[in-house]
Parts: sequence; structure tokens; C-alpha cells
Amino acid sequence: MRINAVIAHFDPYSEKSANWHNLLRTLRPVVSDAVVVSTGISDRDSDFAKQLGYAVIQRGNVGYDFMSYSVGFDAIQGAGPASKILFCNDSFFISNESKFTNALNLLFKSNDPAVFLTSSLQITEHGQSYLFAVDRSVFSRRPFQQFMSSVRPQPTRLDVIYAYEIGLSSCLKDMGADFSSIMDSNTSRLQRRVMPKRGINPTHDYADEVELRYGIVKYERLIKNPLSLSDSARLKEIAQLAVTQQPVPAIKQETIKPPLIVICHCHYEEVVDELILILDRLPDGSQVHVTSSSPSVLASFKSGWRRSKVSLDVLATENKGRDVLPFLKVLALLKLPDDIPILKIHGKRSLYSPTGEKWRRDLLNELIPSEAGVQKIVNEFGNSPKLAMIGASGSYVSDLGYWGSNQARVFKFMTSAGSNPPASDDLGFYAGTMFWIRSQCANEILSNVDLDQFETEDGQRDGTYGHVLERAIPMTLRSQGWSLREIGEDTELFPHKVRHRKLTYF
Repeated sequence: MRINAVIAHFDPYSEKSANWHNLLRTLRPVVSDAVVVSTGISDRDSDFAKQLGYAVIQRGNVGYDFMSYSVGFDAIQGAGPASKILFCNDSFFISNESKFTNALNLLFKSNDPAVFLTSSLQITEHGQSYLFAVDRSVFSRRPFQQFMSSVRPQPTRLDVIYAYEIGLSSCLKDMGADFSSIMDSNTSRLQRRVMPKRGINPTHDYADEVELRYGIVKYERLIKNPLSLSDSARLKEIAQLAVTQQPVPAIKQETIKPPLIVICHCHYEEVVDELILILDRLPDGSQVHVTSSSPSVLASFKSGWRRSKVSLDVLATENKGRDVLPFLKVLALLKLPDDIPILKIHGKRSLYSPTGEKWRRDLLNELIPSEAGVQKIVNEFGNSPKLAMIGASGSYVSDLGYWGSNQARVFKFMTSAGSNPPASDDLGFYAGTMFWIRSQCANEILSNVDLDQFETEDGQRDGTYGHVLERAIPMTLRSQGWSLREIGEDTELFPHKVRHRKLTYF
């Protein structure tokens, strides 16, 4: 049996490359000719597909997956004659390749003219278009070909579902072509559950069963969970797996130089709304990059974001290096030009302190006071060419007790960065690790950081490489002739002037 395939793809920043490569590798032994139609693909992912023998077509980012299916269907007609054509997209995570291969074989062995992996009972019963196969008795007929050639861009995803996903099932019925699904919601043993009024969507309601049988889970169910369904331990495990197997993407660049960049690390979903409200104070044109090891945190940022003129990118990172390592990784990806103000913030709760929540909020409210206040901070960098960093008022500390167990490693870092180690009483840094920093200075620090020095997370309160860099960053820059300030002060900071300060958050 000869199987051809059409694969719809969208991933311009390589956010799902590892899974994408798994999909292509798993499909390759079971299909003869295949075409990838992408509305956004990195050169690396395109080259990988071509090396495996896939044809790659790039088109504009309009029309959702059915437009890609339409383009791919036209293209695959020029390939060798096939018994079936497989249509699939990249919207699911492969948790078990052998089970996924078995699912493909079930699609191909079916005697029905059209067969979907799953069918939905939402709106009306219809096959779900992320993975299905049609027989020659279907795709060679004029009604099916006319349906595929009639695909046009639709204004919303729901319009696509009505016009094309449900429309495809209607087309098959009108043709008299029986269609079925490998996992039928009407006959599943899971039907014994109470059917919600909205109808059953098995990729969400039966996600555990789909994963157990067929080795895949829809990303939407893993990351966004729009129906707010309870996650099993297995789904939570797979969600984390989807993050850890995800390579670091090439974060998109704006053609216009942004007025400022915000890099925010968030570990706790319960502080997402607070951070979004504060970030709402940013001026138009700003760029925000959020990092987290939690898919639910990233999904909450995406769903809660409401600023159309402030761009938001999210990046999944491993739970390592607290907020410091993710900050450095984003810096490395952005490759920013000089003189862009960068705000480094985080959503740490500092649970070891009874006033940890207040500390976070005080720092955030000072660093992002209002749109006008942010603009004033940005202007300070423009007006003072030697200004390296600005922190919240009272956050710059130099009491020698704050060395902790970090002094030796700080001196070692400064030496490697080409700075002479200071006297032991020259300590001075921004407590809380939130601050504004000039991009030129951040890049200079990044060039001297050894990312392999970051320790595995174990609840440490002192002595980690992150604690070292918290102190070493401002100390290194000051030793190189840059100036440091606090919000509301025009004078330069010096350690001996603030030796008396004590943090009140412990």
C-alpha cells in the first residue's frame, strides 16, 4: 500500500523542534511521498525535513491548517499514485513513538473511505482534522477535490472549524463516503462518564486515554487547557517533558529598535495576574519576554495578555538557575544592539521571609511605576552614556554581612572578566536581583558567564552561581568605569555611602 502525506506546520521560532523532528522521523518509514506546508519554519527545521526526503513549501501565515492542507493536496498530486493520503499537523506532542506508529497503522488499515484518529461531539459529530487519512475512492473524486480547492482564509479559528473541519465531515457524508474514527466518542468505554452539555472533545476530555492508546497529546490540552479540566499525574509529567525536550528557540526580532526590553522570569502561576497588571504600565513598542519551567504559567501569560502594542514572547526553560540563568539565556538569543534599556524582573515569592511578597511588590512598583515613570527611566539611560544600572530606591546594599559565602567566587568572576578584584569592603549590589541595565553592559557580563556553573535547584538561599552573579554584575561594571544609580536619585552609588543600610525584608 502506497501512502502519501500532507503535513501542516507552523513554528517559525523552533519552539517545538524536538517534537517536530520526532514526527517527521516517525512518519518517514510509513509514507512514500510527503510534503510539508509551513506558514513559518526555521531554516534548521526546514533543512531537517528536506534531509529526510520531505518536500517543503512555505506560504503566508493565513488560512490556518486547512489552507496548508489545500496547498499540500495540490502539490502531492504530482507524486506517485497512492492508495491513501494522510493529513496531519504539528499540534500534538508525541509521548510514545511506538504507540503513535501503531495509531498510524490503524488509520492505514481501516477499510473506511475516510478515517480520523478521533471524532468530536462538540457542535455536531465530526472528525478532528489534526490526523486523518482518506482513501483513493475519496481523494480522486471531484467533490473532495472541489472542497479542498474551495478553502479560503477565515477570520477566526471557530470559522475554520465550522467551514472546513465540520465541513469536511459534511462533504464526506454528501459523497456517501462513510467516515469513522479510531477512537469513537460514541462507543468508547469512557462514554460512561457524564457527557458535558458542550459535547465531548476527546483530545481534551479523554486526553489520558488518547495518550495511553496512541502516544500523543494535543499541545492545546497540555499548555492552555481551555476547558479547565483536571490534569492527571501523567499529563503533568508529559507537560514537563514537552518543555524539557523543547530546544531554545531563536526569539523573534523586531525590525524597529524597541524603546526597552523586559525579561521576566515567573515560577508561580498565582503571581501571573499581578505581573500582567504591572507590565500593563509599559509604553507602546516595548517588548516583553517571559520565561518559566511551567507550561501553565506561560499559557496564563498568553491568555491574559491584552496589550496589542506591547509584544509578548514566552520561552520555556528548565527549572535551574532561578531567575538569573533564564535572563542570560534570553539575552543570548536576543543579541541586542547597544544602548537599549533592559528591565530584569521576576515573580519570586521568597517564601522563607514573612514579608517576601511585599518585597517583590515594592521592587516591581518602583521599577515600573507608571508609563511616564518608565519613560523617565529610559530617558536617564539616553541622557547618561556611562549609566549602567538603575535599581529600586534602597535596594543597593553594601553591608559586609551580605557577602554570605559568595566572596571568593565573585572575585574569581571579576578576574575572569578582566577586572581587578576589589577590596573586601567594596561590596555593593542590588538586593532582590531586579534592576534596569543597559544592553551593552548586559552583553558584556554575558560574554564572561559560564552557564555550566549554575547548580541544580535544591532550595539554596546562598552560595549559588546566581547569588554570585547578583553581586558580581554591578561590581564588575562599576570597576570598569560604569555608574550605578537608584530610582529618584541623580547621584552615583558608592558602597561606602550605603554601608549602614539593612534590608527590612528578612
